[in-house]
Amino acid sequence: LRKLAGGDSVTIQDALTAYIILTLNTYCYNNNDERRILRTNTVINFRGVSDSIASQGQVANAVFSMLSNNFDDPYSLSNIAKTIRQSIIQLRDSKFLEAALATLDGLMRKCIKNNKLPDLQLVPNEFVVNSNFRHDWASLVDFGYTDKCRLYTAWTGASYLRVFRLNPEKDGNKWLPRDRDGAEVAFRVEKDLKEKFINACKRDINENFKNVKQ
Repeated sequence: LRKLAGGDSVTIQDALTAYIILTLNTYCYNNNDERRILRTNTVINFRGVSDSIASQGQVANAVFSMLSNNFDDPYSLSNIAKTIRQSIIQLRDSKFLEAALATLDGLMRKCIKNNKLPDLQLVPNEFVVNSNFRHDWASLVDFGYTDKCRLYTAWTGASYLRVFRLNPEKDGNKWLPRDRDGAEVAFRVEKDLKEKFINACKRDINENFKNVKQ
């Protein structure tokens, strides 16, 4: 799937996100101008971009929600993936990041002064991506229970993608060998569209993604 999405020019996460968006656009939102996904809003870690902003070991929540450009083709796996990657590269440029954070700081101060809060409601044509895939929490903090400790967290939402490493699985009283490369993906979708999405994914997997539009 990564090869179809752009190979080494994109990451596994870019390819996964692009595939989910492409599948939703193709099978769920093809005739819905308001819900068709045209861009992403990605939660990006900026630790280590510039020590004057946030060092690599910064403990605070050093993340920025970066809006991508609109996809040139919202039905192209590679175009979606590369557009997402470009937005991440752009934010991790120290000069751009410094200006973006200064702008955000000014807006947040204005909100506080006017006794307002950020509006976090769903924005038409946007898809939020918040991935923890690079962090294997179940192994990093297992309290000595190697491959027997699970991570649980609360909440996801419509058009809000969350990605984690797979938790260890148990069959009765026996722990199964752990899939260390697997991912658990969570987001909400309308009930009447859930089956369409899942069936499309199953079909693509069975066909080794040969009919996915690049």
